[in-house]
Amino acid sequence: MFKKIIRFLEILVLSLLGLTAALAVFIVLSPNGKINLPVKHKPAFTPPETASFPGRLTTDGNRLVDPNRNPVFLRGVMPQGPAELHARNRFGRKLLDRIAAAGANVVRIAVDPESYAEDPDYLWRYLDPMVTWAGENGMYAIIDLHYIGNIATGAGEEMIFLEDQSPRELSLAFWTQTAAYFKDAPHVIFEIFNEPALIDAETWRENAQVLIDAIRAQGAGQLIVAGGVEYSRDLSWVIETPLEDDNLAYAAHIYPGHSPALWGYWFGETARLYPVLLTEWGFMEADGNPKHEYLVGDAKSYGEPLTAYAGERLAGWVACWYDDAWFPPMFAKGMKTPTPFGEFFLGQMIR
Repeated sequence: MFKKIIRFLEILVLSLLGLTAALAVFIVLSPNGKINLPVKHKPAFTPPETASFPGRLTTDGNRLVDPNRNPVFLRGVMPQGPAELHARNRFGRKLLDRIAAAGANVVRIAVDPESYAEDPDYLWRYLDPMVTWAGENGMYAIIDLHYIGNIATGAGEEMIFLEDQSPRELSLAFWTQTAAYFKDAPHVIFEIFNEPALIDAETWRENAQVLIDAIRAQGAGQLIVAGGVEYSRDLSWVIETPLEDDNLAYAAHIYPGHSPALWGYWFGETARLYPVLLTEWGFMEADGNPKHEYLVGDAKSYGEPLTAYAGERLAGWVACWYDDAWFPPMFAKGMKTPTPFGEFFLGQMIR
């Protein structure tokens, strides 16, 4: 009888060990089975070494300058959001190393509001390491709260509206926490709201000012970026009613479906007075999906004129997406073969 009990216990222990091992593999390898374990919360961003980090950017007229007052033109890329990268087993330093090796001096980190709201460890799990890896690679890190729609009402097909938190409330909570945490990170840039849409310029300006003031209230003096209305396409309102801040740039998003004849009106005239960044641009070949029609273009008719325009008038640009699934993609499946857009982007980085 005693031997049977011992044998039963051995089988039980082995079974538990097998289940534990299987669960570990599931956590690590399954794209849809990620289990987020708790992450230690540090009070502030304290990387082990900052000697390689770029210095804080400030504005000088319509330019961006480093601490030595040298002009800086930002040229970089945006991968998928960190939570999405994690779900696909792509979240890690290697991705930032690869982006830097391509020649980028900035990476835009797209924070999905829903992922942030659902994960109390989001800042420490994702933003702290990505900002660290960017800095160690000599790149600036734009933290982008990736809302698309109306911050005041929640209108927009891609907006989330939580029962206990409106878009404005979530945005304020995010920037209060994030600015306080990264206030001493010299290479961080705060882009307050990805694409204001279905909102008039006056309402957007009022809400944008609230977010800017909240960031400054945390003691964060880094560059802030504010987009235009109409999905960040239109900055014409800035000429008459600019936002109030001493270290502010503006953002425009321009795709092939946006006529070059209107570039000057939408953002070119504003760029005469203030630093303007293209924080999203890109193109793709037609794929038959009507939702992608505004993205369909090529290097000759769109990529070359836009990057030339930006080089002459703007303070920098960020292309998207550095991915093989999100549109427009820079790579075919597997992230090894560039698409025509990816080839053009990589060619722009060799300078």
